[in-house]
Amino acid sequence: MSKKQKKAKEKGNQEQVPVVSILGHVDHGKTTLLDNIRESRVQAKEAGGITQKISVFTIKPDKDKEGLITFIDTPGHEAFDLMRLRGGSIADIVLLIVAADDGVKPQTVESIEIIKNSSVKPIVVVTKTDLGKENISKIKRDLSTRGLLVEGMGGNIPIIEVSAKTGEGVSELLDMINLVVEVEGFKKGIDLSEGTKGKGFVLESVKDKFRGNVVTFVVVEGEFVVGSWFVYQMEDEIYFEKIKAFLTEENSNMENLSKGFGGKVIGISKTVNLGKEVYCFSHKDEDLAKELFKTEPEEEEQEVEEEEEVAESEEIGQEEMLADFFDEEKEESEEKEFRVFIKSSSEGSLEAIKKSVEKISVEGVNVKVIGTGIGNITTREVELASVAKAVVLGFEVSFEKGVEDLAKKNKVFVKTYDIIYKLIDEIEDAVKALVTPEDVEEEIGNAEVREVFVLSDGTQVIGCKGMEGVVRRGEKAYIVREDDIIGEGKITSMKHNKKDIKEGSKGSEFGVVLAKSVPNVEVGDTLYCFTILK
Repeated sequence: MSKKQKKAKEKGNQEQVPVVSILGHVDHGKTTLLDNIRESRVQAKEAGGITQKISVFTIKPDKDKEGLITFIDTPGHEAFDLMRLRGGSIADIVLLIVAADDGVKPQTVESIEIIKNSSVKPIVVVTKTDLGKENISKIKRDLSTRGLLVEGMGGNIPIIEVSAKTGEGVSELLDMINLVVEVEGFKKGIDLSEGTKGKGFVLESVKDKFRGNVVTFVVVEGEFVVGSWFVYQMEDEIYFEKIKAFLTEENSNMENLSKGFGGKVIGISKTVNLGKEVYCFSHKDEDLAKELFKTEPEEEEQEVEEEEEVAESEEIGQEEMLADFFDEEKEESEEKEFRVFIKSSSEGSLEAIKKSVEKISVEGVNVKVIGTGIGNITTREVELASVAKAVVLGFEVSFEKGVEDLAKKNKVFVKTYDIIYKLIDEIEDAVKALVTPEDVEEEIGNAEVREVFVLSDGTQVIGCKGMEGVVRRGEKAYIVREDDIIGEGKITSMKHNKKDIKEGSKGSEFGVVLAKSVPNVEVGDTLYCFTILK
């Protein structure tokens, strides 16, 4: 047994397991690589093929060798930068994934900053090499210009080329992880107070329909044992709860989780906030818990401010807060307000969506999240949205009974999504629509003027042949000659061979009557047809 193993055993731990976080740009093959390592099919199950929650897996990469590795799979979409930060901050090693066919992208740069501002040991992994390796030299240069010096470019950060599809380079990557751990060692451990069996770090909290609140966490010191106390703090209150069971990502039962292992604890009464420290106690010791959760005055003041903001948001139904939405000063302001209620299946997704929504910036519109929550959309949210003139959006949740009928009755927009970037994109589109003119003309078709004649009753008929799109009765038309508008009017009548028609398309011939005659219209002019968008 090595000195390292003996030291771990003396602390009551098993052999220490390295924690590896995976960071990088969306669709660069992070989850596909992990699938290859553990021979699973996780990516195929993700909505849109994009990881949208943090997951933690402990695997034995080589059946013939000793040693385990814990991987933290972090979402790649930019909305999850907070979760990536948390994933990167507790790891011993970070794999920075860069696709060979795509190179360094915005989220790659974000991940580089996380690495540079942390104590983790990075390994650069160039994926999708089965699609070609011609961009690898450029990737190395781009990384170097951003302060990440890889081997061969004046630095000592390992760079491995892999193809998750073919398996090329995966074994070499696992060997490199073990080599970095052997050479660099683990992050310095912490001393646990007497009575404290373990310390963990919350990665995700989900309100599960069947299991209740499920908290995903990773053990950073000591161990967590079924039957012991799971201790955490929410706002100013400390909670002690008996650990009923641990589950792996594959839903296998575990009796204990030791340092470097991650898993899910079920049966917790609260959805514990992301990034929170949690402890395992042998006995229910309130004095010890208060000592562990004691914060510096400045930090405490900041937390109180944040809690007040959350409380303010949660109490949105009260009269005094709703009055704030509709005060005279705001009604008179030129800036419009787009208000949103957000419901999500997990704390991590909720926090990430809220941050992304609040970052939406469109001149003339203030986007405001006026309420959030975990779980399905209820009639309560619809009622509040009706009063506050807000929309209700859900991520990976459904509607409780009566929600859709109530929303229709009160004319409240409610919608759910299973891909986060679609939710963000649709909010942005809606916000942009608020600042567009009330009436917008959109061209739907045009036609060439072939003949002009006047009926016995004085009605002017413009004979046309459709060139693009459609010309439709009831819409507005412009007569254009050499880029100059010589006349306009609403199309009141259309005929084809003396038969009334509603519209004429490309290649068809038809006669058009405008509400107001255009005296100077000539053969060769162009008729443009526009519809009015509100």
